[in-house]
Amino acid sequence: MRYMLTGDHWSAEEALRMGVLQEISPTRDKALETGIKMAEKIAACGPLGIKTTLASAHLAIDSWQADALSKLTAQYGALYRTEDFKEGRRAEAEGRPPIYQGK
Repeated sequence: MRYMLTGDHWSAEEALRMGVLQEISPTRDKALETGIKMAEKIAACGPLGIKTTLASAHLAIDSWQADALSKLTAQYGALYRTEDFKEGRRAEAEGRPPIYQGK
C-alpha cells in the first residue's frame, strides 16, 4: 500500500524483497541471458506439467483480486483524464509540488 498511496519508486532490491521479481541481473545482457536460460529450462519440462502448474497458479488468485485487477484499466483510464493527474505531471516536469483540486 505504501507504494500505491505515496507514488514512491522502489529499487530492484526492494522489488526482490517484496517478491515482485525473482532475480536481479547486473546488466541488460546478463538479464537477457538469465531469462533465456530460464525459458529453456521451462521449455524442457513436460507441457502438461507446465499447463497444470499455470492453471493452479491462476486459481490461487482470490476472486476479489481478479475482480480488482479486471477493473484497473478502466480506473486508470479515468484517472489519467483528471485535472489532478495533468497537474501532477505538469508539476513534476516543472520541478514543483503539485497543487491538487480533487477534479
